[in-house]
Amino acid sequence: MRALSTIAAALALAAPAHADPPRRLRLGVDGVAPFATWDRVAGLGLGGELAVGVQVAPGVEVTARVAVIPHAAVTTDGVTTRVLEAPVVGGARYQVARRGRARGFAFGEVGVNATRTTVTVAGVGDHDSALGFAAALGGGVAYRSVDLRVAAWLADLGDLDGGVGVTAALSVELARW
Repeated sequence: MRALSTIAAALALAAPAHADPPRRLRLGVDGVAPFATWDRVAGLGLGGELAVGVQVAPGVEVTARVAVIPHAAVTTDGVTTRVLEAPVVGGARYQVARRGRARGFAFGEVGVNATRTTVTVAGVGDHDSALGFAAALGGGVAYRSVDLRVAAWLADLGDLDGGVGVTAALSVELARW
């Protein structure tokens, strides 16, 4: 009996002081700044996102995220374009540093991005939709329940000239379980 209590005490001391919860639900604001040739048809984008993360090892989280991001209209020579994108991506997040409750992380995501483009000329509009592969690679800082993330955003891997930008997101944890 004494051996069992000694082993239990040793395991309790060996456990991490603040273990992260295994699952998190986040709600956030996602901004996108297009560049290359994409900025000719899409202005700055600002939308919302919902993300889930599951801790699979200390400092490693598997993530899934869905967002809806309307972009500002761009008008050139009487032609107005509006872009709406809805990425559904998943990936991994790796903690690279920790100081107190602040954590630095690197992440990568891949998935699909549904894009709807509206073109209006002289009051007559037309729409087109596309579904493409998308990816993001970047890093961020988490403090308590708030995350700030910045990444290179490849909105369409099939058209790297027409779907390259940078994304920044600020999210807060809604639930842990």
